[in-house]
Amino acid sequence: MPDWTYQTIFRPALLRLRPETARAIALGSMGLLSRAPLGRRVIQWMGHMQPDPRLAVERNGFKLRSRVGLGCRFDARLSALSALAEFGFGFLEIGPIVVRPPAKFGEIQCDAASEVVRFESPGEAIAARAAKERLVRAAPLGLPIFARIEPSSLEEARQTIDELSACVAGFIVSIERLDDVCRALAAANDGVCNRPILFVAIDAQTWQVETDRNRCIRALADGQIAGIVIGEAATSGIAQQIGRQGFAAALECVQHIRTEIGPQPIVIGSVGVHAPADALDYIEAGADLVQVDSGLVFAGPGLPKRINEALLYRVQMTQCDAPYQPTRPGREAWFWALLMGCSMLAGGCLAMLIATTRVVMPYDESMAGLSRQQLSEVNDRLLSFMTHDRVTLAGTMLAVGILYAALAWRGIRRGLHWAYLSVVLSAFAGFLSFFSFLGFGYFDPFHAFVTAILFQFLALTIHSDLPARQPAEAPGLWNDGRWRASQWGQLLFVMHGAVLIVAGVVISWIGMSSVFVPEDLEFMQTCAASLVDAHPQLIPLVAHDRATFGGMLISCGAATLLPAMWGFQRGQAWLWGALMLAGNLAYCAAIGVHWFVGYHSLKHLLPAYGGLALLWAGGVASYWHLAARDPSLEAEWKRRLERA
Repeated sequence: MPDWTYQTIFRPALLRLRPETARAIALGSMGLLSRAPLGRRVIQWMGHMQPDPRLAVERNGFKLRSRVGLGCRFDARLSALSALAEFGFGFLEIGPIVVRPPAKFGEIQCDAASEVVRFESPGEAIAARAAKERLVRAAPLGLPIFARIEPSSLEEARQTIDELSACVAGFIVSIERLDDVCRALAAANDGVCNRPILFVAIDAQTWQVETDRNRCIRALADGQIAGIVIGEAATSGIAQQIGRQGFAAALECVQHIRTEIGPQPIVIGSVGVHAPADALDYIEAGADLVQVDSGLVFAGPGLPKRINEALLYRVQMTQCDAPYQPTRPGREAWFWALLMGCSMLAGGCLAMLIATTRVVMPYDESMAGLSRQQLSEVNDRLLSFMTHDRVTLAGTMLAVGILYAALAWRGIRRGLHWAYLSVVLSAFAGFLSFFSFLGFGYFDPFHAFVTAILFQFLALTIHSDLPARQPAEAPGLWNDGRWRASQWGQLLFVMHGAVLIVAGVVISWIGMSSVFVPEDLEFMQTCAASLVDAHPQLIPLVAHDRATFGGMLISCGAATLLPAMWGFQRGQAWLWGALMLAGNLAYCAAIGVHWFVGYHSLKHLLPAYGGLALLWAGGVASYWHLAARDPSLEAEWKRRLERA
């Protein structure tokens, strides 16, 4: 459920349901998908979410792949733990965990206007034994787990710790139960080397109470706790509240706590992180880590990825790393991908020139056993029909060439893995389509020669090195109107790419089966039988064009779909320009040649008109986020980097 579907489709629908029902649907679907290893890979692949290795931090003996963690209130029953572990988090918090949870939990209230979720008493919790069973079932998750425990007595603290010590990296407990848990943990860890660490959870109001503040400071000094989690303040009549309302107070509390306790203990900010700017505010105020919970409800599942992108940009712009030293172009993948794109452009131009002049090549005449004049005599509109097929194919080749060249020069050359995958997967789809027309007994030597050359470029692209990732454009920080509109634009571009792939499959199937659609025969004012009777090699000649165009359309669809899924980040004007240029060129060629040869069938042209409209709708919606300058964001990043 990436943001481009969550913000546009699922969030409006889910917010209209009862909160309990909406959460059950969302977590249930993720949990169902993540039960299979392939499903977990699909979750990760759809969002391309895993954080960059440069974001990894090491604290208290365990390594976190990101500073961003998941708060426990989002999935208190651990329904989708395996799926959430693939969202780009560095750690997960589970719970609240008790010995005996209540038989019935209070209702959940979701206030979308103020971006707050309230849990009525008694609050949701999970039994320690059930939590252990689900952790064992979900293992290995590959990242540390912290358990928030809520024992009501020393004995319950002992039971909970005994049950979970082997499954978690640490415990989180409220200041009210700190003494009981410290005693229970000391007894459980007597003589144990790798014992779980302990955090205390406290809110901004409680920190102002001198006795509680001093208790935290003593626990840190004595080594009883490893750090402090800044949580939500208690609300009268509410078991727990998470959301934006407590963010300002929690941020101020982080600053005070860091001043009081010094730089060594871990501080985690966990209130109201709904945008990348919120996470940066916590870290700049002194927090080591941040937690996301209600932000996933209101901003979407892509929030951890967006925070990681902002943190990576901050690291890249503030660390004094050695400048990137490019190697010889022949050793890097972008060079061969660029050659493949330029070759596609050259091939497209040549195909366009041939299609608009003589239409058929000498080897076409030789293979078909019909000269150009004889083809015209079979049907006076046959050459016009072939012109329409071949110009459309040439336009699609030009579009693919533009996309490959842009992805290679502006994406792969800068170390963007998603650009590399987009080119490789799209090219493989195109090469596999080469065999689609061989079943008719027609072998195109020129096509085979070009395919052999391009396949070598693809093999060299795969074999060569991907350059180190270089600093990208400053990522977005807020969930503003530009960002929300871009979610619609991204959805439309993804739909556009998917439609192209489906259209390519359909056209390839037509080329390998019936060859003609009714509108084709109506344009040529003939029937399929008469064309078959005219010459046995005539149908394979036309089918070859059809199947080739279908395969090229599949390749173009993949080169549109994958960058739309993975590369829609603020400031990627080159990607917006490449998608718009490639799409408009292909559609203008396809629509223009139909009108040029007199093939005016509205039913036949409707998919092209619809695709062009979809392209422009996506381009307009995404322009302000993807391609336009944002002076306020540039000024904000400049301010933050100067303070770093």
